[in-house]
Amino acid sequence: MMGIRKLAKRAIESAALAAEAGLQAVGVPHPSALLLLGHMRSGSTLLLHLLMTNPEVSALGERGAVYASRADLARLAIACRMAHRSPFRRWRYVADQVNHNQLTPNSRLLQDPRVRILFLLRRPPCTIASIVELYRAHYRQAWSPSQAVDYYVERLGALRELGESLASPTRAALISYETLTDLPQETLEALRLFLGLKEGFTHTYLTYPFTGKHGDPGPNIAAGRIIHKAPTTGFQLEVSELQRATTAYDRCRSALARFALQV
Repeated sequence: MMGIRKLAKRAIESAALAAEAGLQAVGVPHPSALLLLGHMRSGSTLLLHLLMTNPEVSALGERGAVYASRADLARLAIACRMAHRSPFRRWRYVADQVNHNQLTPNSRLLQDPRVRILFLLRRPPCTIASIVELYRAHYRQAWSPSQAVDYYVERLGALRELGESLASPTRAALISYETLTDLPQETLEALRLFLGLKEGFTHTYLTYPFTGKHGDPGPNIAAGRIIHKAPTTGFQLEVSELQRATTAYDRCRSALARFALQV
């Protein structure tokens, strides 16, 4: 059974690479892959929708796909073409959000010239409260604050290591959730410059069939605009757990500081 699965996977990968080669042969260049490397409740779904307000950026929501090779980047591009029924569209970027370690590309793939990276971080107190609320409201198995901190610490540790492995500081940018929501105009303009786009992004966005399904399942994402939601009232995190999360945040942010977007 495993042998059949591997053969099927290789066939799909070969087909995606062949399709891109065919498009390039007729003058349709392959787009760059814009990967949003964040964590749960970091605002990656919001950022993805904002990015799609530029006609040169396409996405399909949070795909939950593994990125292990250039063939996976080709599959992202082909999937966007198929979903939007635009086989010859000249997108500059195809984007995806990746918030879990098991789906995160290895450092070698992140060195590929085709890949651009947006690191996205959110401060610990609101993040942990939001993760706990997310699991309580939308998933069968609730998470305790300690479980949420475990995830946060592990994820930020992985992002820190990836950032340290990148040789060039020009192909990645660091954005904070707080800056994105508090200074959207300045942040989006800095993003435009970083991505080398002629047109900018707007503060309001369209919703898509994947909105609320692939990515943030909460109601705010369907509003089509940035909503400042107050932290969960009554939520308390033990001092030791808050310290553990804060240490991970500080270490990660320090390691990624060379990629900080100039807002």
